[in-house]
Amino acid sequence: MHPSEPVSTQVVTENIGLLLSLASAQGVAAANAVLRPLELSSRSFSLLEVVAHADGASQRELADAIRLDPSQIVTLLDTLERRGLLERRPNPHDRRQRLVVITARGRTLLEEASGLVERSLDDVLADLAGSERETLRDLLHRVVHRQLNHVS
Repeated sequence: MHPSEPVSTQVVTENIGLLLSLASAQGVAAANAVLRPLELSSRSFSLLEVVAHADGASQRELADAIRLDPSQIVTLLDTLERRGLLERRPNPHDRRQRLVVITARGRTLLEEASGLVERSLDDVLADLAGSERETLRDLLHRVVHRQLNHVS
């Protein structure tokens, strides 16, 4: 390593955990940059996306799905609900529980945000060929789904 090189170019590692973390940080930063004008963050976008696909999920299920503490989910849900992007409704089978559903306004914003995030990830993944991106997606699906299936 040359002392005049920036630390970021000196980080050459075989540590897959660190590489995953660094790649995630790049994706999150790129997503946050394009989502800012929509008053979203990568976390609120991810939550909105999960709600859209699991309409009627409980707050706890959403927290488990995106690996956040339930208190963090409540704050994100409060913000998205105030903006009219989702609603919390009583669970007809359990009065103590609220189910989260996306609104029409939320779906419209999600569609716009999804396009922006997809393009931002194109920049992050620019060095990967299309087939490499597919392979990366498939591998990450396997890792994530295995972990989700082993959550107690």
